[in-house]
Amino acid sequence: MANLKEIRNRIGSVKSTRKITSAMSRIAAARLRRAQNAMENARQYGTRMAGIVSEILQELDDPGAHHELLRRNSREKRVAIIVVTAERGLCGGFNSAVNRNVQRQVKALWKEDREVVLITIGRKGRDFLKSYDRQGRAKNIAHHAAPMKAEEVVEIAKAASLEAMALFHGQFEGDLRVGEVRLVYNYFRNVITQEVTNETLLPVPVPARPTDAEGVVIREPARPAVVQSIRAFEPDIGQLLNHLLPTAVETAVQQALYNSVASEVAARRSAMDSATDNATELIGELSLQYNRERQAAITKELMEIIGGAEALKG
Repeated sequence: MANLKEIRNRIGSVKSTRKITSAMSRIAAARLRRAQNAMENARQYGTRMAGIVSEILQELDDPGAHHELLRRNSREKRVAIIVVTAERGLCGGFNSAVNRNVQRQVKALWKEDREVVLITIGRKGRDFLKSYDRQGRAKNIAHHAAPMKAEEVVEIAKAASLEAMALFHGQFEGDLRVGEVRLVYNYFRNVITQEVTNETLLPVPVPARPTDAEGVVIREPARPAVVQSIRAFEPDIGQLLNHLLPTAVETAVQQALYNSVASEVAARRSAMDSATDNATELIGELSLQYNRERQAAITKELMEIIGGAEALKG
């Protein structure tokens, strides 16, 4: 009977767990549509912003000469990585996939004798990477709580992008300076698929200009004088880039956070659905085991009764 009681208690425990995972799945499903809509709306803005920046930079023969956010400082070996994870677990491999990716990057940079500084957004990334301060060569210099909903994205993106640009300019606390800033996050492909994505945030990537087989830049053929137009910038290109490039950097971080929020909700929903299904399957197995044990106990009692009756007859 003790074994039957243990199985009965375990069935009750698994049923309680199933109630929790089922409720979490329903909550994630309710949040998913809002997060997905916010991400898709923001993605349209981000795509257009990136297109405008790309179009302007392709007009410049030497983009790096026009703004410091476009210049690559090859002498500065230090690299900053913005790591975007979640505040909580129970979302499958959402956090671990980002953490493993950053871990590989840090080890590769160490082999190149380069230092790494980390800006973490999300407690799971910070907790995993906090041990990577090896002789000051990998250090978490700033941490932000991950946005739990789309409304919190703008404020966190602004703070993280300002820190990234301060690092790139050498204006961070202690005159800390980096030659490159990377961004690692989960890209929302669809409800089932979220992909870990690496992007170069700074220097702002300059699109390659089309070239021929000999590497000579291909320029558009001149148009007839009647229809030929000359692109003019108002205000001048320097003032335009001063406003546009920081905005583009902040927008890129926003896109990463919107994608991360939607990816986290989708991953949690999938994980809780799987957990609920597994709990249901385990309850079925335990119920079958309980019935077998109970039947065996009843049969044993009947055999004892029959044996006692036969003994009395004798």
